[in-house]
Amino acid sequence: MSAAPVPGVLENAPTRAFLAGRADGSIPPLDPRLPGYGRFRSWFTRPLLSRPAILDAAQTSTLDHDLPLLLRTLQALPDRLFGGDQERFARALGWRGPGVAAGLRLLSGPPVPLGRADLVHTADGFRLVEFNTSSSLGSLEFGELCRAALADPAFGGFAAEHRLTYLDPMALMADTLLRYSGWDAPGRPVIALVDWVTSPVAVNASLFVDLLAELGFRIVACTVKDLEFGPGGLFAHGERIDVVYRTFLFKTVAEDPAAGELLEPLARAVRHGAARVFSPLNADLSGSKLCMAMLSDPGESDALTAEERETVDRVLPWTRSMRNADAAPAPGGGTLAGLVRAERERLVLKPSIGHAGRGVVAGWLTEPDAWAELVRTACAGDAGEYVVQRRAVSVAERFDPPDTPDTPDTGGPPTATCLLHWGLFVTGAGLSGGFVKGLLDHEQDIRYLGDGSHVGCVFHSAA
Repeated sequence: MSAAPVPGVLENAPTRAFLAGRADGSIPPLDPRLPGYGRFRSWFTRPLLSRPAILDAAQTSTLDHDLPLLLRTLQALPDRLFGGDQERFARALGWRGPGVAAGLRLLSGPPVPLGRADLVHTADGFRLVEFNTSSSLGSLEFGELCRAALADPAFGGFAAEHRLTYLDPMALMADTLLRYSGWDAPGRPVIALVDWVTSPVAVNASLFVDLLAELGFRIVACTVKDLEFGPGGLFAHGERIDVVYRTFLFKTVAEDPAAGELLEPLARAVRHGAARVFSPLNADLSGSKLCMAMLSDPGESDALTAEERETVDRVLPWTRSMRNADAAPAPGGGTLAGLVRAERERLVLKPSIGHAGRGVVAGWLTEPDAWAELVRTACAGDAGEYVVQRRAVSVAERFDPPDTPDTPDTGGPPTATCLLHWGLFVTGAGLSGGFVKGLLDHEQDIRYLGDGSHVGCVFHSAA
């Protein structure tokens, strides 16, 4: 089955083929009420897109090159620019708080290939807008939605005919955990999913735990305060722990005056070789938005190889620190702050440190006076460090507009468009699957904080 491109959208060949089948009625709507979706829907209740997103073979190959390279480059910045001094690197990125020094001193470690790139698809290819670098990543569970889609008659046959497959983020993360925690004993380690004493984000880990258990791991859920180290090893709730899977953010540690005391039992266990941590606290530093400004800044070109510079220039939108922007020169004259005020509709302001899109402001969705005040605040630094990034304009893809979040369409061609936000994982295996989200028939945004956005899984074309 083939289909011609549609004006106003940009879709690859396998996507057009699927949509042609939806339009002519040969492919029915996917039905999220089928039993195969049950476990995923009991965990994730937000509305689903009417189909998976599909990457063709060329897109998959390019992303499999670009994203691991960009993650390695981000993780190399402390050594290349700060002599390997993690605390100095953290301070340069805007990390403040009573727990910064203690956290980095006690639980820093070598880079681990684990992250999630947040991207948009533009007319010129994928553009990176953020890179999350921590074991506290969300949505590794989306392989379960891929399995449900394959079991759905509306998609399974098409996937087989067009040689579509998926990459399971959870399984590939687990392989990376085993490799980088140095686990070489028979069987699987006992993993403690460790949160902080208090957490700024409520996380439903039920599916995460179920999937790890199916991969052969025994899971213990606890907080850092529950960890005890003694002659027999590291324990939580009476269970001996082999690997601590850190679900808390370094941001939470940094803000806690008691961080050193809370982390000491775990740090002692690590020092004595009694347990491993996945991933170390300093992993979070590479996800600070100022790291992207460091990559984008031509003044740091000597810190990058030719391959890294080519990839950064092609994939990363222009990004700059707002520190002293009212005095920093702008390309073409004037100050950076003046440029940011003048080009509001082409720019995004982001706090260097944050999560879940909090504090991110799209200039094209903001009134000029409010934008000018945000620029003033970012220059002053009173609310922390900020970066400004050039808007990467998404291209649209087509979806069926659902009647309700869990009721499939009753027929007809796809009529809704969506500007997708892509979350693609990187593990030791390279590109490792992901998910998409977006608002149907809605102007491009870059946050999607439980605002009714629809989500979908990602498949890859083998040829």
